[in-house]
Order: sequence, then structure tokens, then C-alpha cells
Amino acid sequence: MMMSYVQKKIALTIVTVCLNSEKTIARTIESVKQQKSHDVEYIIIDGDSHDGTRDIIRSYGDVIDVFVSEPDKGISDAFNKGIAKSAGDVIGLLNADDQLLPGTIEKVLRCFHDSPETEILHSDVLLYEGAQLVKQLRPPRFWWFPWRLVLFNHPATFVRRSVYDRWGGYRTDYAIAMDVERFAFWKKKGCRISYLPEPLVRMVSGGVSGRSGYLGVSEKRKALLDHGYNRLMVELQYVTGLLIQWYLSVQTPAIRLPVRL
Repeated sequence: MMMSYVQKKIALTIVTVCLNSEKTIARTIESVKQQKSHDVEYIIIDGDSHDGTRDIIRSYGDVIDVFVSEPDKGISDAFNKGIAKSAGDVIGLLNADDQLLPGTIEKVLRCFHDSPETEILHSDVLLYEGAQLVKQLRPPRFWWFPWRLVLFNHPATFVRRSVYDRWGGYRTDYAIAMDVERFAFWKKKGCRISYLPEPLVRMVSGGVSGRSGYLGVSEKRKALLDHGYNRLMVELQYVTGLLIQWYLSVQTPAIRLPVRL
């Protein structure tokens, strides 16, 4: 006798990629746990951590729907693994040192429900340094503002699965600015983008992009040129970005930590 199964509908998938994140991963998971519902899926892709990260993740077995721990080829590869394993109509990428703010999932699902034509939803991020709120990161009015990478905050960006199905995932030749490349590509392709003018994610300064500023600036330049942005403005932004990175390195010497490649 054949048995029929009704697969539950997943409205939203949250994907977290991590590597040796034992100091922060529990806070990230807790922020999802507090607002996760039956139609929300949570996936964690670990790059074969050798600290206590995997043990912490396993302790949240009732919260995490898919957990993979294996070597990967970098952040883009890990993002793509999570996207490939997701079942949600909408996918969000939450860093292992960031946290969803209360009510984020409900707000995101409501926005996509009320605006079915929206393919990409992005919002603001609260930037913290330790326990201190530094500022609320909002999209600049113009893409070429030198102190911002792009018009999106990727931890507070949620993308319909159909966008990834149509245009593919993140390029693995980018180590830092893979989000900038995708956002520039999506805008070039005319994806329908909506902005929610309120913070959805708490982000802590000092992540991989913060520790590898020069590489991020260079990859951003490549992404914008690849997708047809004005060369003069791109080069001016690039030079400005280099000067800003130099100033920051003089004011606060960078901690030399390995980049997750």
C-alpha cells in the first residue's frame, strides 16, 4: 500500500554559515529560536570548526532543521550550500556573529505576503561595538557613497528562492564582497527590490570584512566594474575606500586574523 505524505510548507529559511564561532553562535541561534515557527526553517553550514562550535550547535537540535559540518571553499561556497539545502520560499543569510531583532521574521513574512511582486527585501542593521550601539546602518541615497559598500545590508536582506533559481548563487571567486557582487547583479537584471526602513538585525563590528578591508574594497571595485557601473565614479570610490582603510589602520591597528577562504 502506498503512503502519501504532506510536506509542510516552508515560508522562510534562515541560513547561518560559521567557522570557529563558539563565542557568538549561541546568541545567533537564540535570536532565531525566540521567533521560529512551524513554517520557518533554520539551516547551519559549518566549515569544519575545530573549537566548540559544533557542540554548541548540536545542543540546539530542536531548533536547527539542517546542520552540515564539513570543509568548504569559503564563505560563498558555504552560502551556496545552505541555499541549495533550503526549502523556504524566501531565504535570509544571518552571520554567525549577528542576531535577528525581535519580530524580524514576522515583519519579513508580512512584507512578502503584502507585496507578492517583491523579489528582494532589504532593511537596516544596528551596528554594535561590544555592548555599545554605534549607529543604525541605512542604505545611502547613492551607490557610490564611499563609506558604504552597496545599497544593501546583506544580514538584513531576504531573497525569494526564485531569484537564486533564476540567477544562481554567490560567486566563489569573491572572498569578501560576494554580497556586493550579487546585489549589483540583481539590480542590473532588474529584480524587484523593496526597502523596509527599520532595523531587522543586530550586527557586531569586526567580522571578516572588517578585518580584511583592503580586500573588500578591491573586490567591490571589481564587482561594480563587472556590472557596468560608471568607471570614473567606481575608481573615485575605490581610491576613497583605500584612504579610509589606511586611516582606520592608523587609528586602530588591525588585528591580524586569518580570512576564511
